[in-house]
Amino acid sequence: MIFGALLGTAATQAANLATAMIVARALLPEGRGDLQLVVLWPMLAAQIASLSLNEALLVLTASGSGDRRRSFAAGLWITLVLALLAAIVAGFWLAPSALALRPNDVKEAGRLCLWLVPATMLSTFFLDALRGRLDHRGWTVLRTVQALAYLAGTLVAWHLGSGLVGFALAFVASHGLALATSGLRLAALGGFAVEVPDKAAAAPLVSLGLRLHTGFVIQVLGGRVDQIAIAILLDPASLGLYAAAMTLVLGLLQLAQSVSQAMFPRVLALPERPAKARQVRRTLALVLGGVAIAAILMFALAEIVIRLLFGAAFAPAADLVRLLLIGIVPHASREVFMLALKVEGRPLAIGRAEAMSLGFFAGLLALLVPRYGAVGTAVAYAATQWLVAGIMAWQCRGLLTLRGG
Repeated sequence: MIFGALLGTAATQAANLATAMIVARALLPEGRGDLQLVVLWPMLAAQIASLSLNEALLVLTASGSGDRRRSFAAGLWITLVLALLAAIVAGFWLAPSALALRPNDVKEAGRLCLWLVPATMLSTFFLDALRGRLDHRGWTVLRTVQALAYLAGTLVAWHLGSGLVGFALAFVASHGLALATSGLRLAALGGFAVEVPDKAAAAPLVSLGLRLHTGFVIQVLGGRVDQIAIAILLDPASLGLYAAAMTLVLGLLQLAQSVSQAMFPRVLALPERPAKARQVRRTLALVLGGVAIAAILMFALAEIVIRLLFGAAFAPAADLVRLLLIGIVPHASREVFMLALKVEGRPLAIGRAEAMSLGFFAGLLALLVPRYGAVGTAVAYAATQWLVAGIMAWQCRGLLTLRGG
């Protein structure tokens, strides 16, 4: 299973990297920053509006709690309503405010990207329904298909010379494909249900989702606040350089995320706490070893890799890559610590750690970005990862040190 997760991650990251190369060379730093800007706000709206119903469904399904079909139907209808509300908020407030001073093509791309709100919320819900059914193979394949679809779309946009709007359309279309294919996969497994929801099925789903959501929202904001700070305080070119650097660094983080996501339903299904502890320790060792080796190689070759992949215009991003890599190992460890805390039934502990992280990160960004620009953002990121990883490690000490599994 872990091998399948790594293989799927490798294919997905290869496709994402090829896509990033095309976008960077076609749009250059300023255009790359504009693309990041137009997808930032709808994706943020979708994640915040989800109420973590997707993960709640995963937990209830994998643990065998409640009726799968009724839980799915209740979550689906609630997610549809939330998606509509989130799209309205993004369309009438977030996007217009963020793009008010940008050219017309950027505004047009921003309006197009509003379709990301329902597409992202529903596809994520469907994909986590598959994870809850332990259909990890289907989940891995569908994520890879989405990445390949985005790559194909960018190739078409580049060939046609359609500019920012074409690349935005490719991004939206890839999420639409993920929505359609994940829904079809669920239907093939007999897990797609659209009957009228009932309160008995909705109540535990919403209750668990809200408990998980506090930590998730803070985590999302912590993952986006650096881009938000650059978007507000700096120019699009700076955002484009930072996005290119993050593409390389977060490619390593995907290793940790994929392994942790693959292991979560399996660990959750183990009957005894010592067995869960042993599996969490193994996952942590695998993640930290793989990410550390890759980070060392990337640190040494950062400038060569940046120029080779994205072109000379992105050469200043090499220093950003090195600074960001200082924080990637603790960031990767956080993925496993969050798995451990969720397995222990302590999602609020994640929220507390992430809240401290977000406050620390935002404070550093306010202090460093106006003075040091994107470099200050990278320094703030690395320092924050070490802080929150230490907090989560302390919170997980009981499970991590438990023997006898």
